[in-house]
Amino acid sequence: MRFVILALAASAVYGQTNQVFQLTQKENQQQLEEIATVLRGTANIQQVSVDDLKGTVAVEGTAGQIAVADWLVHQVDQPANGPFSGVHEYRPPAGSDDVVRVFYVNHAARPQELQEIVTAVRSVADIQRVFVYNPLRAAVVRGTSQQISLAAWLVDQLNQPANAAAPSPHEYQLPGDDVARVFELSHPQTPQQLQEIVTLIRSIGDIQRLFIYIDRRAVIVRARAERVALAAWLVSELDKPVDGQAAPQDSTAPHEYRLSDDSANLVRVFYLPSSQSAEDRQKVVAQVRANSGIRRLFIYNALGALALRGTAGEVATAEKALEEMKVQ
Repeated sequence: MRFVILALAASAVYGQTNQVFQLTQKENQQQLEEIATVLRGTANIQQVSVDDLKGTVAVEGTAGQIAVADWLVHQVDQPANGPFSGVHEYRPPAGSDDVVRVFYVNHAARPQELQEIVTAVRSVADIQRVFVYNPLRAAVVRGTSQQISLAAWLVDQLNQPANAAAPSPHEYQLPGDDVARVFELSHPQTPQQLQEIVTLIRSIGDIQRLFIYIDRRAVIVRARAERVALAAWLVSELDKPVDGQAAPQDSTAPHEYRLSDDSANLVRVFYLPSSQSAEDRQKVVAQVRANSGIRRLFIYNALGALALRGTAGEVATAEKALEEMKVQ
């Protein structure tokens, strides 16, 4: 009894309080643990315990933390079929730029799809506190107003029925020169083809924040405006019908893009003959790399598209090597 009194006294001194939430849905142990993870990470509460037999979640924290926890519990303790209309947002009364929001990603049919969206939100919006509650396909996010605004735009782009177009605009301007953009590709037929396009864009454009949402064949990018423009150009070059035939190249208009912020500023795309095998194409890549010294050189096999980036002199050497091999 003395220990309990001392513990309660200590809680009072440090402004801590306890609360037990009785859940209305029949959550199992795993679901209760997911709720506990959401509360710990989003409400900054370390002392969270669950009782699956009683269907309860007990927390200990400050009044502000308990208030966030109370709101969160009511957001996730819902029937699986909703309804989830409206904006589900909480702003702690401290007056700081601090927002908690729950997104119900109802068009993500599988946990993998929800995880892909969450990964894109976390990385593109620079949000550390993003958590998932799988039974409701919910993403719980805490960040600044700017971060939440970007997250909301991105979820709106990706959380769409399979055959529906994402709402415009597909580009989000951030403060400064950063731009976020979602490209929905039409022609890649397999995840491997989509991954090849993403690898090529990431490497040619030096774009670190670039992600895939496979279900919509979507590529999500955040970078400086010029690099996003390069990504858009590469998408236009690569997102073409995959029918076993090489894409036509207009000899009077080389497929090239010029950057202004790097000495290796020239990007070219060459189309190799469709009759070449993947092994032959890799030999071409190796030969062009050896002759020109270009390191950023990648191939999209479905079209036989060889994309490279270098100085004007390096690209000219690469073009000459291709002409000599008669593969252009």
